[in-house]
Amino acid sequence: MQQYRLSVIFAIEFRKVKKIIKRVLKFIYWFSGAMVVIGLFITKISPNSFSPAPFIAYSTPAWLLLNMSYLFLVFYKKKYWLISGGFLIVGLIGLNDTYAVNFYQKQGEIRVMSYNVRLFDWYNWIQREEWAEWEERKDNGLILDSIFKSIRFENPDVICFQEFFNQPNGKYKTKKEFKRKQGYRYVNDAYSYKEKGSHYGMATFSKIPIVYKKFIPFVNTQNNGILISDLKKNKDTIRVLNVHLQSFKFGRENYKYIKGLKDSTIETLNLSKTKDLVSRLNDGFKKRSEQLDLVENQIINSPYPVILCGDLNEIPLSYVYNNLTNHLCDAFLASGNGLGVTHTSGYPFMRIDYIMTSPELQSKSFHLVKKELSDHYPIVSEVSIRDSLK
Repeated sequence: MQQYRLSVIFAIEFRKVKKIIKRVLKFIYWFSGAMVVIGLFITKISPNSFSPAPFIAYSTPAWLLLNMSYLFLVFYKKKYWLISGGFLIVGLIGLNDTYAVNFYQKQGEIRVMSYNVRLFDWYNWIQREEWAEWEERKDNGLILDSIFKSIRFENPDVICFQEFFNQPNGKYKTKKEFKRKQGYRYVNDAYSYKEKGSHYGMATFSKIPIVYKKFIPFVNTQNNGILISDLKKNKDTIRVLNVHLQSFKFGRENYKYIKGLKDSTIETLNLSKTKDLVSRLNDGFKKRSEQLDLVENQIINSPYPVILCGDLNEIPLSYVYNNLTNHLCDAFLASGNGLGVTHTSGYPFMRIDYIMTSPELQSKSFHLVKKELSDHYPIVSEVSIRDSLK
């Protein structure tokens, strides 16, 4: 009799626990679906108006995957298939800026490259696993030579460099290499930092005549700004904006902590390090949204069609990208394929380097150069002036 009572009690308690678990799973299901919808619209809200906005937007793919997993794990009823199918359609439509499908690549009139070269690996980042101290390269120029060869093979008409490095009288005469040896006769370069004969900044090299040059540095930042170059192509003038927006300014400890999280080598989260990481992320989002105003102003007031190249440090699920594509066309979406990840960190959706064009221009082809010679892959697009405007 006692055994029977225990069995009944156990059955009742099991049903209660089962009901609680089902309620929790249902809540997660509906919450993840709601976050997908919210995430797709929140890119219109500035981080300066609502700080959590970029964090929610960046998490959208994860919420979509979580919602889709319920198709296989819990809810097998027809109505949940239909609802999840609806969320999936909404998600794929809303995430359409993160992937591209184009079957044809064509030749254009101007071949453009954008490349954050990370100072041509001057500090030997590639060969080092630890970030203990900054140190100069010890590869006898192998990385530098590989970058030179890659660019020579791609043979762009215009190259926009971010984190450019030059030593006019030292070992790294990069400006001389491109100008004299690779045929880029026209140069627009600006340096925000000079030390012991080493120059750090941005540069645009062109085989097409540059008829106007200007540099607009961002306030309270280093190595970030807008480098403006007007190119004279036959009877047409095109304005090239070489843009480098604020990074997250991670320090050595931040990188070590992120690497530990990625490799699952940290058993428990460190609260203080997590708070520092979130703080830096938040500051970066806000700073870039402020810098965006200057970039948009240059696009809107440009007397010529614009080609924007640069490291924006933002993925397509962002306020910055959403605003820029109100004015410009994303060359990757127009003629690229896949996810187009431009950062070598290995994280998905890390497309943070862009080539964008005014509606008067058209991207005919787009590809990444998959060589890890920096923490960014170079991107290349062939651009033409639309026939209707000729």
